[in-house]
This record gives sequence, structure tokens and C-alpha cells, in this order.
Amino acid sequence: MSDARSRGSRALAALAFAAGLAAAAPASAQWSVSANDGKSVLSLGFLAQMQIEALKAAGSDEYAQNLFVRRARLILGGRVDARTSFFLDTDVPNLGKGQTTGAKVSNTMVLQDLVITQAIGREFKVDAGMLMVPVSHNAQQSVASATPIDYGPYSFLQSDATDSRVNRDYGVDGRAYLAGQHAELRAGVYQGARGGRSIGAFRTTLRAVYYPFEADTGFFYSGTGFGKKRIVALGGSFDTQQSYESWAGDLYVDWPVAGDCVNLQVDYMRCDGRQSFVALPRQDALLLEVGYFFHQAHLTPFVQFATRDFNDPALADESKLQGGLAVWGNGHRHNLKLGVAKLTRHAASDGLQYLAQWQVLAF
Repeated sequence: MSDARSRGSRALAALAFAAGLAAAAPASAQWSVSANDGKSVLSLGFLAQMQIEALKAAGSDEYAQNLFVRRARLILGGRVDARTSFFLDTDVPNLGKGQTTGAKVSNTMVLQDLVITQAIGREFKVDAGMLMVPVSHNAQQSVASATPIDYGPYSFLQSDATDSRVNRDYGVDGRAYLAGQHAELRAGVYQGARGGRSIGAFRTTLRAVYYPFEADTGFFYSGTGFGKKRIVALGGSFDTQQSYESWAGDLYVDWPVAGDCVNLQVDYMRCDGRQSFVALPRQDALLLEVGYFFHQAHLTPFVQFATRDFNDPALADESKLQGGLAVWGNGHRHNLKLGVAKLTRHAASDGLQYLAQWQVLAF
């Protein structure tokens, strides 16, 4: 074993031990303040993800090692009245992570999400602000509720071409929950890439989901319920601006099994920037995630597999296979995740990634 790989393994073990000791302590809930009339509520919270990584990229023979803050978010949420609610969070992503220049990522805070929601009865909602674009199930899920470590690596392929920030775009959407909440429809209009003089057409997105059992009705999809939910969601999305198109189909299952829970997600997406976004060549992306929650041990072994295949044979196809273990100290509020991933790229030697992530969420 090389010295770099040995040091990365020792650092990973040290963080895992420290986080394992901390997993016994529960995370606190959100803090809330109510107006005198009881109609308005302001809630405050935060998300922190500490991460250690040893990464040998595909085609490389060296390990990059980092101990950094993957996400540090301040969260505000609440309601103005019975029908109007809001969610806002900031982020300092990858704080302290080493860059190719040798410098570390600086302490720069950004606006991550701004969602203002107006409910129109029980069935209809309108959202406006800096919104996550529902191009697939994984792309609309809260990362704080993920079972593996982070999103799929190819879930946000459209972001750069559409001038979005980690799948967030400025716009407005409508959500409808019909047929006794067995059907979800979403339609949104967003800025997209404005181009010269900002005269181009807006970006539009459509999404439909069928729920045979329980529905997931939040703006963000919620992730596993640890055996307390019965969700099967069969969905499809369409995203377009000018000649660019993205099609997606997905299946999400979160199902109780004798006190335990099986969690499954399959997302397929085809993107093609065409003449509008030539930097986004036609490609197919597949994401598969599966985990099984053992309620007595508070453990979930998981596997995440993702691949991207380009239509152009001159471009190198890629894939990532990650296996790991989630230790749930207090569900999504407090957990430790350990993972090992194999990274492949056509005509290059395989890469390896060792990860540990400690999450604390109060909201």
C-alpha cells in the first residue's frame, strides 16, 4: 500500500471512530418563534456535514486527501399565515477542501434555496424563488435525507448548460396533488440560460408522479422514513429550453418490512443540449440506489451505482459504484456514513474513493 493510501486510510478510521462516539448523542430539534396571533411562525435550524475523503481519480495513481466541511447551512423556515409558507437556507459548500491550485476553498456563503409557497386548498400549491428544478426524483430530493453519501454523481448534468447552481434556478412552479393525492403534477418556468440581451425563451419543466399508496407532498422529496412510510412513486420529468431537451423516468420505493425498511431508487435520464447547449452532448445517465434499514441495530447497508454513456464514441463513458454503511444516531438528524467507491472511465485505469461523513441536522 502506498504512503498516501495508508495515510488516507488512517485518517478515515480516525474520523469514523470519533463520529461513532458522537452518534450516541441525539441532535436537537429546530427552534421556533410564534407571533402573538399564532398565525406566523419562524423556525431556525442548521445542517452540518463533516467529511473526510481519500480520492484516486480514474486515470490517476495518486490519492488526494481532504478533511473538510462538505456542507454548512443555516436554515430559516415557517409560515406567514395559514396558506403562505417559506423556506430559505444558505450554504458554505466544500469549506476547507483542497483545490488543484494548492489553496483551500474559502469561507464564502451563498444562497442555496429560497422557496415561497402559496397553498390553494389542499390540492394546489405555487412555489416561487430560487427553486430546485424537478428533472428527476434524485434531483428533487433533500440531500439531508439521502441514504448514500450525497446525490448521484450525474443527477445534475443540466446545471452548467442552463446556468443553474446545483440544480437551482430562478422561477415559479405549480404543484397539484389529485385523485386523493395518488397523482402529483408539477409544472415550472425558470430563467435558464439567458444568452445575449436576455431575449431567449424561458426554461420549462414538467413532472408527473403516481403514488399507489402514500404520497410525498413536500417541495423536496423526503427520503426514507425508516419503516414508518409506505411510499411507491413512479415518476417522469421533461425539461427544455430552446432546442435543449432532457427526459427522465424514475422509481422510488420506501417500504416497511417487519419493522425494518427497504429503500430503492432507480433514475434514468437522457440529456441533449443540441444546438442550444453544445457543451452538453447527448448522453444517458442511470442511477441505482438500494439500502436495507435494520431497525434494532439502526444500520443501513447501501449500494449506489451510477453511469453516464455518451452518444459520441469519442467521449469517455464513466461510472461509479459505491458501497457503504449508514449508522443512524437519530435518523436524518444525526448519522454517520462510511463508503468506498470504484470509479471507472473508458480507456483509463480505475479510481478509488474512501469516504466518511458525519451529519448533524436541526430543523
